[in-house]
Amino acid sequence: MDALRRTRSIASHADAARRRPRTTGLVVAVAVVALVATACSSTPSATNTTSTTATTSAQSSGSTTPGAPSPGVTANSVTVGQVDDLTAPLPGLFKGAEDGTEAYFDYINSQGGVNGRMIKLDAQDSAYSDGTVANATTAQIQNDFALVGGFSLDDAAEEPLIKAAGMPDIAYPLDPALSNLPTAYSPIPNTANDYPLAVFKVLKAKFPQAVKHMGILWANATASTASAEKAFERAAKSQGFDIVYDAGFTPAQTTFLPNVLTMKSDGVQMFFTTQMPDAYAATLAEEMQQQNFHPIVVQGDAYSSNLVKDGGTAVNGMYIELGYVLYLGADADQPAVKLFTKWMKIADPDANFELQSLYAWASAQLFVQALKDAGNPPTRAGLEAALDKVTSFDASGLIPPDDPAANIPGGCVLLAQVQNGQVVRVAPTPSTGFICSPGGYLPAPGFKPEVRPAPSS
Repeated sequence: MDALRRTRSIASHADAARRRPRTTGLVVAVAVVALVATACSSTPSATNTTSTTATTSAQSSGSTTPGAPSPGVTANSVTVGQVDDLTAPLPGLFKGAEDGTEAYFDYINSQGGVNGRMIKLDAQDSAYSDGTVANATTAQIQNDFALVGGFSLDDAAEEPLIKAAGMPDIAYPLDPALSNLPTAYSPIPNTANDYPLAVFKVLKAKFPQAVKHMGILWANATASTASAEKAFERAAKSQGFDIVYDAGFTPAQTTFLPNVLTMKSDGVQMFFTTQMPDAYAATLAEEMQQQNFHPIVVQGDAYSSNLVKDGGTAVNGMYIELGYVLYLGADADQPAVKLFTKWMKIADPDANFELQSLYAWASAQLFVQALKDAGNPPTRAGLEAALDKVTSFDASGLIPPDDPAANIPGGCVLLAQVQNGQVVRVAPTPSTGFICSPGGYLPAPGFKPEVRPAPSS
């Protein structure tokens, strides 16, 4: 349930980089999609730069004059932008964000677009550089209608620009300040203002003794990952979890063996992390197996098509808590999963179906839902007004119901386990849907509910 916990996880990328913790180290990210354009578009490119609207002096500041069309809108198209980590810090790191966004737009464009307009994606590479992110975002504010589905470790560099321009941003943000902007809308709110407690309640009921001896590892890489870990620990402690081992790790770390040996010595009975994706979770599991150390292992960001392939017998028995359906197998027959799978393969035949793909698909779906009611021609103000009315959104069942308008995550979780090479639902998770604890949050100090100002006309 990484999204619902608003954790910032360590991200993996496609097949070639899956085993890189053994050679290039860990790279921090999180949880959460991307890409291509019209139904007749060409092969997706990591540097697609489709922009179709002339820039006016009003547009250059991110605003439009009353009655003027918003940037990125023509008679037959709407262009939106996103910034992803595509070439650095690892090649292809968040290509899934581009693929997921493009996949949903391809699907919508195959049906004629929205109000007769095809949706185009202007996807830019962050190059893992604040300056590059700022330059790309500045250009997109000037030329594109909105920001949709982007995923970057450097998204904090977008925040002051988006704030100043009042630019609509529909995505899964990592930076807490970005997630709390009045023009930021997420299909999976990630505010760090309050923390869902459902997973802790489930684990405490299932393993009442082990939760008194918990070990954790967290990504000591950015302010966002550190902030997320503090929120995670506060929530765990509030539910009676006793953390006996607590350590951070850096992007350069290639082995967890010292951590494993210390946790074994400290009597850890449950290991729980929300910041390790598949390849790194597999590495940790292998080192635990080698040391004959067998705590209850709960991972929050390990679900992918490569987890079992990478980890083999070492990951058998691993628990995974998620805030989305098991789209890689156990829930593959659900209509929303079939649609997602079909169009992902069209957008990128080599897609890895990583978590960021799902986040981006959901972001694109939320955007399209609002775009239909954003006016004709659509305006940014109209888009925000439409988004402010979306108080319940579940991406057609791919995620639990959340409240994008009020920036409130749903209090739901799905507990799964690796069993004989398959990731399956386990009790108390129902056969369909999620375990929900409505209103089960731990507010952060000073938390105030989201109050969005009326969008300017």
